[in-house]
Amino acid sequence: MKRIWTRVSIALLLLLVVGAGVSRAQSVRTDIPFQFYAGDKVMPAGKYEIARNAAGPITLTGPSNARVMMSVLTYLGRHDSDAEPELIFDKIKGEMHLSEIWLPGQDGLLLLGTKEQHDHEVLGPGRKKK
Repeated sequence: MKRIWTRVSIALLLLLVVGAGVSRAQSVRTDIPFQFYAGDKVMPAGKYEIARNAAGPITLTGPSNARVMMSVLTYLGRHDSDAEPELIFDKIKGEMHLSEIWLPGQDGLLLLGTKEQHDHEVLGPGRKKK
């Protein structure tokens, strides 16, 4: 009998931990009007879903089920209170590389640390250039 209660307790604890991780997942949808690189993968222009789980990488899912997972290099301090997602692309030799994602109400996520000279293209509130 004691063994059964131990197994039940472990199962409930596992459900609690997994449920907490799932409840922290956040996803947003956005339109990226140009071809870009996500890591070393070329992604087509189109509508994307960006999913973030606190325990893992960022997942981008786009047109024709184009999909890529990107590791978070570091977190960036919140700089505004935008209610819409903001994506920062590093423009290197005419090619766009996804480098930062800012989800509403959260710190930013650095996905690419470009060392060479580059410009930024910002997609999000105001669609301004940084």
